[in-house]
Amino acid sequence: MAKATGTSNATITRFCKRIGCESFVDLKIRLHSAQEEVPENGYGDIFADVNSFYHKTISQTVKMIDKEKIRALVEAMKQAERIFFTGVGSSGLTAMEMTQRFIRMGLHVTALTDSHMMIITSAITTPKDLVIWISNSGRTTEVVKTLENAKKNGSKIATITSFEKSPLAALSDFVIPTYNTHFVSNEQFVNNQFAIMYVMDIISMLLLENKTMQQKMEKIIHTVSRRFN
Repeated sequence: MAKATGTSNATITRFCKRIGCESFVDLKIRLHSAQEEVPENGYGDIFADVNSFYHKTISQTVKMIDKEKIRALVEAMKQAERIFFTGVGSSGLTAMEMTQRFIRMGLHVTALTDSHMMIITSAITTPKDLVIWISNSGRTTEVVKTLENAKKNGSKIATITSFEKSPLAALSDFVIPTYNTHFVSNEQFVNNQFAIMYVMDIISMLLLENKTMQQKMEKIIHTVSRRFN
């Protein structure tokens, strides 16, 4: 926008705040929401509202998916000596879920959800490591520093985010975009990780095409089932 109007990024930011938006990202969300054709009284009931929310989130994410990029990330995960899933808030919960899932496949995975531990860990990553950041905004200050450190160490960086044009995405070797659930134009919905989880399920299924990983997953499931039955 700055380039198109012959101004600067700072000017655009000031403009956004002048018209009541917190940031340029907030402006984009509001503009997109204004284009939605939502019935005056909602979709009829809560069941229809939730169905519409999930359907739109998935259908829009499907349009954004680049199969080759996802397959490239999957190959990087297979080759990595260590994988660090990082995220804060609800993205941190997703990072923990993914860590548990991929450990069962035999991958060396660690979840980093504390900003202090992110900084510490990023100082000792190596070129054999892969750092995967999960974020809707892609602008968390502590995480930008974490990825900068990992990048300096030669580590591979992947970002799964709702905004491709973000500081974190700019640092990344792999950028997997997802649909931002704020665009659905309903502040009552709290599951802002739905699109990200959809992409992670695809990655999981691609990894399980590897027979060794599939066997390890089956072995762990069998062992756990036998332990608690």
